[in-house]
Amino acid sequence: MKKIIALLMLLIMALAFVSCGSTPEPTPTPAPADDGGNDEPAPEPARQLTIGFNTNDLTNETMSFMVDVFYKYGEENNIKIMVSQDNQETSVTMNNIENMVSAGVDGIIFMNWDPTGIEPTVQELVDKGIAVISYDEFSEHATYSFICPNYDLGYAIGTMAANWANDAIDDEKIVFGLMSGEINEATINRSQGIEDGFKDNCPRAEVYRAPATFPTVDCFYNMYSARPDIKVFASLADSMVVGIAEAWYADLVGAGEDISEYGVFSTDATDIALNLVNQAKQGKGIFRGTIDLGLKDVVPLSMITACHKAILGEESGFEKTNYYNIKMVTEANIDEYSEFLD
Repeated sequence: MKKIIALLMLLIMALAFVSCGSTPEPTPTPAPADDGGNDEPAPEPARQLTIGFNTNDLTNETMSFMVDVFYKYGEENNIKIMVSQDNQETSVTMNNIENMVSAGVDGIIFMNWDPTGIEPTVQELVDKGIAVISYDEFSEHATYSFICPNYDLGYAIGTMAANWANDAIDDEKIVFGLMSGEINEATINRSQGIEDGFKDNCPRAEVYRAPATFPTVDCFYNMYSARPDIKVFASLADSMVVGIAEAWYADLVGAGEDISEYGVFSTDATDIALNLVNQAKQGKGIFRGTIDLGLKDVVPLSMITACHKAILGEESGFEKTNYYNIKMVTEANIDEYSEFLD
């Protein structure tokens, strides 16, 4: 009996030992991830803005420089750039602007060649919360205007031509050919400024003026046929006179004329004009001067910066009305533009 009891006690102890040894170890609880104590979600990326640019002619060299500046700024500031041209047709301008609004633009930069006709549209855009930049002419309701002071610009062209003529031409009378513009207030003011600038600064001046027709080379030769004593010539833009300067120079050389007494002047500081001024400095041309308004760099960068700041509701540092700077570019300072020379 005692042996049976002893065996039962051993069996109970063995079962107890097995039961204790088979108890599983507790599973450790993972430590919480360290998020730096910031429970806020990651910020949403900034919404891409859209700015539209409408001008008269995208094939114009100056406009191509503007577009390049806009695209570069857009890439750097997460802004989509929309570009269109209207060929100075009001109906096209309106259609282009409507397309931009439909596309959801936040701002519009446009060449204002019809201030009276476009003003109601500008008012509508601003009322919709769209920032509007008007350039070349003032707009009452635009957020900012960047203006070409056309009379002052013309006066600078005429003054530049007069200063050169006073030094280069010994004739008792200096005949100045002016191919004027009579399309709108801007071209009329610029043309009058050219005439006044030449007459005020050249005591020997006689101005022969005729309205521009196209092709401008044909227009010039009609003027030259009527007044073959023209030695100084100017018009409203480089694009109108570079062909004249090259054709006239070739004719003068062919006729054995002293080219040092002939000069052509205009504005915009296009690459071809700058190169022709440089050639004149070397005695190989008669394009003597142009005007740099900053249209390749300063003006477009200022306009898109002002537009961007207006969209964001930030101060831009610009006045409501801003004027282009006027800088004469002649044979005397053409070396400053070496980056644009061939």
